[in-house]
Formats: sequence, C-alpha cells, structure tokens
Amino acid sequence: MDASHWGGPGEDYRLSKISSASINASNGITAPAPDDAAPVWQPPKAPRSFPVLEVVVTVLGVLGMIGLIVLMLNPASSGLLSLAKTTLLSVLSLLIVGGFLLFIDRWEPEPWKTKGALLLWGAGVATLSSGIINTVLESNVALTIGDASRAGAVGATFIAPLVEETFKGLGVLIVVIARRNRISSVLDGIVYAGFSAAGFMFAEDVLYYLRGDNQGTAQLVMLVLIRGFASPFVHAMATSMTGIGLALALLKFKNGWAKAGIVFVFWCCAVLIHFAWNGASVFLGNLFILFYFVVEVPAFIVWAALLLRTASKERDKIRRGLIPYVRTGWVLPGEVTMVTDRRSRRAAITWAAKGGPQSKRAMRSFLRCLPCLGLDQHLMAKHGPDAARIEHDRRILTEAVASRREFLRLTSIAEQQQDVTKAVSSLAQTA
Repeated sequence: MDASHWGGPGEDYRLSKISSASINASNGITAPAPDDAAPVWQPPKAPRSFPVLEVVVTVLGVLGMIGLIVLMLNPASSGLLSLAKTTLLSVLSLLIVGGFLLFIDRWEPEPWKTKGALLLWGAGVATLSSGIINTVLESNVALTIGDASRAGAVGATFIAPLVEETFKGLGVLIVVIARRNRISSVLDGIVYAGFSAAGFMFAEDVLYYLRGDNQGTAQLVMLVLIRGFASPFVHAMATSMTGIGLALALLKFKNGWAKAGIVFVFWCCAVLIHFAWNGASVFLGNLFILFYFVVEVPAFIVWAALLLRTASKERDKIRRGLIPYVRTGWVLPGEVTMVTDRRSRRAAITWAAKGGPQSKRAMRSFLRCLPCLGLDQHLMAKHGPDAARIEHDRRILTEAVASRREFLRLTSIAEQQQDVTKAVSSLAQTA
C-alpha cells in the first residue's frame, strides 16, 4: 500500500460510497466487516486556524452596537434605568427565539463562535445600517410627497422590509461563502439566518421599548405583549427564507445564474413575509387582530412544524451518512446511537465528566464531529464528491479520533483511581 495514501482501504471504501447513487436503508448499521475494516494508521495532524471571519464579524457587530447606542438609543435622554429595564425585556424574546433555534440545531450544532458573531451582526451592523438608510429614504419620501405621516407608513411597509432583510441576509451570505464546507444542510442556513434575525430583533425591541417607556407604562406593556410575546419569530421566520436560499444555492445548484436566482427568489419571500406583517400593522387598523389570528399564527405554526420535521430528518441523514464509517471501523455502531439520541448524548457527557473537565470537552468535541461527518457523507452521496469538503472531513475525522482517545484515556485513569480508592478504603475498614 502506498504510504502516502490517506486512510488506505478504509478511505477508498468511504469515497466509493460517496460516488454511489444513494445509500440504501437496507445497508443498516452493523458491526464492521473484518475484511473491510480500516487499517491501523496514524491520522495526520489537523492544522489549527484562527477564526478570522468570526473575529471580524464580531468586531463589526460590536462597533455597530456602539454606534446604535450613540446615534439612536441616546441613554442620556432616556435614562440608564429605562435602558436597563427595556434591555432585560428584550432579552426575554431573544431567549425564546434563541432557544427554538438551538433546539432545531441540536443534532449537528453549528459553532458557537459563528452563531454568536451573526447574532452581533444582526444587533449591530444590520440594525444600525438599516436604521440610517430607512431614516434617509423615509425623509426623502416625506420631502417628495409633503406628508410625514404617509411617508412613515410607506417607510415601514415598503422600505423597511427591503432594507432590513438585505442587511440581515448579508451577514449570512458572508458566513455561507467563507464557511461553505461547514454548511451540510438547509437547516444550517436557517440557523445562521435565525441568529442574525434574533440579534436584529433584540436591538430593534430595545429601540421600540425605550420609546414606549417614554410614553408611559401602559404603552410599554402593550409593546412587550405585541413584539415580545405575540410576534417574536417574525424576523427569524422572514430571514430564514434567505438562509434557505443561500443553503440551497450552495448545496444543490452548480450554475452561477441558478445560484443567484434561487437566492433572489427566497430573499423575495423574506421581504414578502416582512412586508405582510408591517403592512398589516400599519394599514389594517382594528382588523389587524383578525389578520394576526387568521394568517400570521397559522403561518408560524406551519413554519415551526416544517423546521421541527427538517431537524428530525437530519438525524436520519446523520445515521445513514455514518454507515460507511461504521463498515470500515472508523465509528462504532454504539457511537452512532450516541450522537443521534438525546438521552444517549446526555448519558455520554455525564459518563465522560467522570474523567474531569478535559474529558467532558473531548466528549463534546466527539459528539460535534460525528454528525458533521454523517451529514457531509449523505450530502456527497446524493450530489457527488466535493474535494474541499472531503479534505474538511478528513480534518474532522482526525479531531474525532483524537477526542475519542482523550476521553477514553481520562475516564480510564479516573476509573483506576476510583478502584484504588475503594481498595484502600476497604483495607482501612478491615484494619
């Protein structure tokens, strides 16, 4: 065997499964066949890279939030107490949306540093940029038609959806392009878009709540009920369309024009969802409540149900994608169950914690790596091999092997120490 050939026969088998048309359910997960087992080999060292993208996006987001405070929040006139109160109220809806996004992202979670960077992008860059452009365009409309009230209605209904969905989606576009090998499913695009939208919603809620607080407690309570509890998912639902379009363009389309076309179509869907909410609240008056229960609530239920179903199907894709790794010995059948069952995941982390914090971190790393491998394998089995993604998976597999070795070593040491402690205690009692 050529010593320079990465992975040997086991890797040949996996790559052959990528080129196959599909992976049949009949190939179910079984113990590795002796004649197909992966050879003993020394995995190459994974290069450590500095997260430049996340750092840059985070810095831009923080600068945007500072600009937002200076230009729009004006805590000196609103009062620091009012700012603190409205910020805490805005956190409530952020927790609701963030919790849902984390739940649908539970099987193959995206990196925290990337999700956090997009959250700050939405709260800082997208909110500040949209606020400035919305104000400028709305002022131009007011000067043109000579009616500030009508200009405000036009701005909220037509200008805001276009501008805001563009800036929220821009952050997702940057991440999808720069981290294309990490995008393994449509759900990844939805999660990234959701975090950008959640950041935008949080900052916008603070702005609205501050204005409401200045008008009295009753106005603030009404705004919290409408924005924080009745419609916290409006921004996430709208921007998720852009995330779907970007993920589809990356994963399922080869032609550049087709990629641009699918992104544009789903961006239009995002704008329409945003337009429907803003337009109804501006123009329908008392009929808005009827619109909310007849249109908005069913739309949200359908959206949430589809995302939950997609997350459930993602678990099945991970299981099917890990079959070649199981058949060649890289992954054990029990480990597949461990990463695709929530109770097994919790039990694995609890068990690894016996070896200390480092062992627990290694187990968490292992549980992140295997779903990524499974989804990528399933994706390439359907759409053909991708050289960059294959190389990325090799690094992920190396990390998984190292993490497994680490938590097994540390838990073994902990168990040996426990046995020694029990033996000494037993001898002390009999002495």
